[in-house]
Amino acid sequence: MTFRIGTAIKECTPDGVVVGEGEEIRAQTVIWTGGIRGNRLIEEAGFETMRGRVKVDEFLRAPGHENIYIVGDNSIIFNPEGRPYPPTAQIAMQQGVTCAHNLVASIRNQPLKKFEFHNKGTVASLGKGEAIGIAFGKKYKGRVAAWLKKLIDLRYLFIIGGIPLVLRKGKFF
Repeated sequence: MTFRIGTAIKECTPDGVVVGEGEEIRAQTVIWTGGIRGNRLIEEAGFETMRGRVKVDEFLRAPGHENIYIVGDNSIIFNPEGRPYPPTAQIAMQQGVTCAHNLVASIRNQPLKKFEFHNKGTVASLGKGEAIGIAFGKKYKGRVAAWLKKLIDLRYLFIIGGIPLVLRKGKFF
């Protein structure tokens, strides 16, 4: 087993992958994991970052700024064990709800709400009709997990844009 960290994949072939400056790694199984980094504009704006992400307070504010909120891939929040929560759409959507509440509360001089992440599970697509996941306290795989992933995607589209966005962007089974 070989681990390559911080190495770009240039091409996938039937015999493996081509990385970096053209080096070919022959393999029947390649596992790629991509990291998440925030937008470089965050660093350029002068915020202290960790891989382009700002460690926000419990109200999702930038350190030292009571009127700047940072959410999604540009923010980093740590769980009670001191590990960062994964930068997923699930956490970003929950941050968006808390951030909206806190913006209104700030304008109205009302108390802010602390962000609390509620993990609903994880589903990962593995290709057409295949996926794996954990949701509702159960493990799923294969077609059932792929259907669950599709339903999650459609629900997300519905939440952000209603039925018109689902019909325009949603790819049905």
